[in-house]
Amino acid sequence: MSGLVITGLESAKPKGWFELQVEGKPPFLVDSETIYKHSLKKGNELSEDYYTKIRGEADIAWLKNKAMQILARQMISERDLRRKLTDEGRAAWVRDEVITQLKRYNFIDDAKYAASFVRTQLARGPRSRIYLIQKLREKGISEEFAKPAIEAEYAGFDEAGAVKELAIKKYKTVKHLPVQKAKSRVVNFLRSRGFPWNAISSAIKDIFNDTSDTTEY
Repeated sequence: MSGLVITGLESAKPKGWFELQVEGKPPFLVDSETIYKHSLKKGNELSEDYYTKIRGEADIAWLKNKAMQILARQMISERDLRRKLTDEGRAAWVRDEVITQLKRYNFIDDAKYAASFVRTQLARGPRSRIYLIQKLREKGISEEFAKPAIEAEYAGFDEAGAVKELAIKKYKTVKHLPVQKAKSRVVNFLRSRGFPWNAISSAIKDIFNDTSDTTEY
C-alpha cells in the first residue's frame, strides 16, 4: 500500500515556516527545524502514523512559538495563556503539551505571577486582601497561590493607616459636597477597594469628627 505523498513544501509567513502539502490531507504549517529533522521534501512518502507525528510536532512548535511571543511581552497566568493558545485552533492535546513544557522550565508559574501582580497592585496604592483575592481570581489564580502571595506582601502592612490615607485623599475631592453625601462617597470608594467596615468606620470617624454614627452604609 502506497504512502501519503508530499506534493508541495512552500515558504509561508511568518519567516521560517512552510506550508506542507500532503496528498489527500489539508495543508498545514511546519517549521524549518521539523523539516530538517525529518528530511521533508516534495515527493517523499509518509505513512499515516508518520504524517500524524510530523503534524503533531509542527503544531507543538507553532504553539510554543506563540506562547513565547506572549510571555516576552508580559507575565501571564496559566489559565489566560491556555485561553490564548486555544484561539490558535490546534488540538487540545497539543496545547496541553506546550503548557506542560512551559511549566517544566518555569516559563509560566502562577505563584510567581501572583506575587508580581500583588506587588504591582500595592505599588499603585493600598488594596485590601479581599480586593486582591478577587482580582487574582479573575486572572485564573487559585487561592492556593493567591493567599501566600498576598500575605507575603502584607507583612507589616498597616491596614488602618492605609485606609485612613485613602479616605483623606478621597475626601479632598468631595469635601465641597454636603457632609452626608461626601461621607457616602468616601465610604463607597473604600468599599470598592475591598476594605472591611470596621476599618472604614474608623477612618471616616476621624475625618468627619463623628464618634456617634457606627451604622454600616
